[in-house]
Amino acid sequence: MNKSKLALSLLGFSLLLTATMQNGYAQDGISDKLRIAVVNVQPVWGDKQANLAKILKYSEQAASMGAKMIVFPEMVLTGYAMENGDVKRLDRMQVKLAESENGEAATTVAQKAQKLGVYIAYGYPEKKGEAADDVYNSVLVAGPSGIVGSYQKIHPFGSEVVWCKTGTDPFLFDTPWGKVGVSICYDTYNYPELSRYYAASGARLILNPTATSWAYYSAKHLGDDGMPVNDGKPYADNNQAWTNRFKGRVEATVIQSGVYVASSDLVGAEKTADGTFMGTAFPGGSCVVGPSTDAEGTDNYIDYYGTNPARATEEGIYYSDVDLSTAKRNSFVNYIKTDAQEGNLYSPDLYVKWYEKLAKEYKPLNH
Repeated sequence: MNKSKLALSLLGFSLLLTATMQNGYAQDGISDKLRIAVVNVQPVWGDKQANLAKILKYSEQAASMGAKMIVFPEMVLTGYAMENGDVKRLDRMQVKLAESENGEAATTVAQKAQKLGVYIAYGYPEKKGEAADDVYNSVLVAGPSGIVGSYQKIHPFGSEVVWCKTGTDPFLFDTPWGKVGVSICYDTYNYPELSRYYAASGARLILNPTATSWAYYSAKHLGDDGMPVNDGKPYADNNQAWTNRFKGRVEATVIQSGVYVASSDLVGAEKTADGTFMGTAFPGGSCVVGPSTDAEGTDNYIDYYGTNPARATEEGIYYSDVDLSTAKRNSFVNYIKTDAQEGNLYSPDLYVKWYEKLAKEYKPLNH
């Protein structure tokens, strides 16, 4: 995006948020009670059909238990791991297996979502654009009316850029529970700008398909057979360092923006259908985190609503029953209004000025 387009985009966002805040975030006619299913999945690396079968199976199970929002991990359709060595972009598994927003898997999942009357979000490599390597790390959302749309990860992490390009646009979709935003992994953990955008735009829930394994060293601790111990799944609390690093980042989003975050992570060692270990293992830890209450005497301002990332260590579904009315986004509007301040703490008009200046002057930091 060039600088003039950035300035116009930020100005438009400023006007949108100003109007939204003046309306007091009124969301008449939407529901508050929602059962969310977040799913740990151990994908078969490079096997879309096997992984699609898991998505369909777990969607049916979750729907049968009353879940209306079903969230699968980042890159669950193909597996996450990148091949080692000097592999050309066009020869990367993720690029070769990429699908469009209306591809075979999306169409199949959308049909399932329509039949079940639920929303399903899953991660996949998306072909979007004319060039053969126009491929993104994306999330597809399907709902009771079919394919809703897709989000392309704006902040790819580390080696992901050997196969994926960088997205540019936030993604919000309407539901009976109000607006819902989509943010993938590193987007959520390291770039609060996106979650703030979603919350300020009216979202009370952010979906976070993730493939996070920071501080989880199972892939490096191999048994005599060259495979991760316990098939790469957590054991003897070896996911404690990961949990410590992961929890604080998600909780910060909840506290800062006053919204719910539903995270679904991969779990276990990534292997091909013939059992070849691809070098990565994941701790699971799918969970739903949200605000509880700020009443006097409160000890904890957040809750995991029946989930526990330290104990979600197996493939399967983890359910969370939430009341989205607790997502009050208190940091945006001050309940006290005087002639010194009209109550609108969030100031996108100021941020437009700052970021327009930053866009002109910013230089990437050298490490």
